[in-house]
Amino acid sequence: MMKYDEILDHLILNYETLKIVLFEETKHLFQDRPYILEKWKKQAYSMTAEEVKNNKPTEDMLSFGALYLLFTEAFYHQKPITKAMIREVVNVYGDTIKAILAGNFYQEFPDDVKRHSMNKPQIDEAMQQDYILSSTDIDFHLMRNIVTKKKDFKAGETGKLATEIIDNKGKVKGVAELRPNEIQATFTADQQQMWLEMLGETLNSLDDLTADLFDLISYLWLTSPKTADGYIEFHSNDALQLRNIKKRTVKGQEYDYREEDRFNIMKRVAALSSIWVSLGERKVHILNSENIQENELYKFKDFQRMFEIGAIRVAYDRNTNEAKGIFAVQVRPTSLLTPYLEGPNRTLGILDIKVFQYNHYTQRAHKRLTRYLNLQWRIRTVKRNLNQPFKVGTLLKEMDFSSRYSGVEIRDLFENTLDDLKDDGVIKEWSYVEEIDENRVGRVNWVKNYWSKLNILLTPPEFIIKENQRNFSIPFTTYQQPEIFDKMNSLTNAEIATGLPEASKEIATTIEMPVPVHSTNSVQYVQQTFEFAEPEITLTPEAMKETLERCKLSIRQAAEEIGIAHTTLSRYIRRENKRPNKKNDEKMAKWLNSKK
Repeated sequence: MMKYDEILDHLILNYETLKIVLFEETKHLFQDRPYILEKWKKQAYSMTAEEVKNNKPTEDMLSFGALYLLFTEAFYHQKPITKAMIREVVNVYGDTIKAILAGNFYQEFPDDVKRHSMNKPQIDEAMQQDYILSSTDIDFHLMRNIVTKKKDFKAGETGKLATEIIDNKGKVKGVAELRPNEIQATFTADQQQMWLEMLGETLNSLDDLTADLFDLISYLWLTSPKTADGYIEFHSNDALQLRNIKKRTVKGQEYDYREEDRFNIMKRVAALSSIWVSLGERKVHILNSENIQENELYKFKDFQRMFEIGAIRVAYDRNTNEAKGIFAVQVRPTSLLTPYLEGPNRTLGILDIKVFQYNHYTQRAHKRLTRYLNLQWRIRTVKRNLNQPFKVGTLLKEMDFSSRYSGVEIRDLFENTLDDLKDDGVIKEWSYVEEIDENRVGRVNWVKNYWSKLNILLTPPEFIIKENQRNFSIPFTTYQQPEIFDKMNSLTNAEIATGLPEASKEIATTIEMPVPVHSTNSVQYVQQTFEFAEPEITLTPEAMKETLERCKLSIRQAAEEIGIAHTTLSRYIRRENKRPNKKNDEKMAKWLNSKK
């Protein structure tokens, strides 16, 4: 068996050496899954009699066979492949490779569904930059707020629980209905039972944690790999990590998240899939939603779900095969929401990550005010009126304190919340525009007639202003390979083993890769030389990529030398970093020049 280091970069690989190179060049993508690498290494560095005879993976090679097929029939369809070509694909498409193989891992390694989320790079980045992106459209904001107001849902004429969607001016924008009994995907019997159990919690699951998931799923849909049908894989780990939920510990040893915490996340995802909305232009009457027609009082659009569920990922007990819980689901926002997230008319702003970390029971006002202020600061940045004060009454309406509190208690809660937001860096400063007349506090109707009408100035942190001045864009690049997802995830082990002559042709048309020019007898390469007029190399994504290629380093290897996360370096090279990071730039520039 040939050793990896003995394989030249531009040597055309045969089946035996191709397996070795595929393993060695992709293993850094799965360093957190040693059980995968252990199995892959045995398959990469051994040849069965069947492999020697047929020069292709056997049916029992499963995920490693899928990896082989991905390169030979998708990235480089029926072309000679070299180590350098494989390295190029892995450096650019690493996240996509992991996402495509996720379904294979769930089948081959059943415990994998419990441990890993393919969205971890996106969650890590969000925690590093302290924000996610969210739509700043008012209608989007109103629909998100609907999922927090279970008390507003009343039995309508259809017999379903429904509520009107009303803006701040009292205008009815549409209707939302709960339809928890409509199953939208094909599940096994035990999966259906588990899903229906969560749907039974729909009404009780409408709260500010559900609004968090509304935002998080929308963000991950913007930034994560999608199937051909537009689904992303949402894992309960995504929300639990973002919320800083502590994992279960026994005698000081950390294990996994509690099943109760996972259930609380997934039942709210089920609730989101149970909300149907109809938007219109004028005053609403709730009609028979099964047979909606034009009405003189309301121009209806068809009712649509907010979110649709595809497949669900259930963890099973290894010994009893008993279903233990739903850990992940395929989910997508419908065309009701997608116009606010993609296309020329979308408006994206930043949403402070603290909104996810405030407690949805004890810090509900913190969550609601953070969302509202982040929305307003994006709008006001565009309109250049950041210094415009807010009315106390406007903020009170958003914070929605319980009516059981007295006016003095509400003022204390209000000001304490603002102090907390300042301490947490959500706001920079706050102050009343005019000094409060304490002699009027506590009198009859003093909140309504006096305090709520006062102006209050809230100043956003500098980084929020800077980030909101940007025109956010999510490039249609690495993450968007829907046809390949659909084809690869549908392959059976037998199809992988037989080489897939027809399906592979369809897969091959979905990715265009920069590949060397091939002649009849050999592969021709153009050697690029670099001349630097200045003593210092200027940090650019191109310079970084060229240095990686010249030094024969993977992104992970370089990131370890630089002292940054490999996801950060990968996104920098692909120009997908959401905002500059001076410290990281300095580290990369210093490393770049050390490699001259």
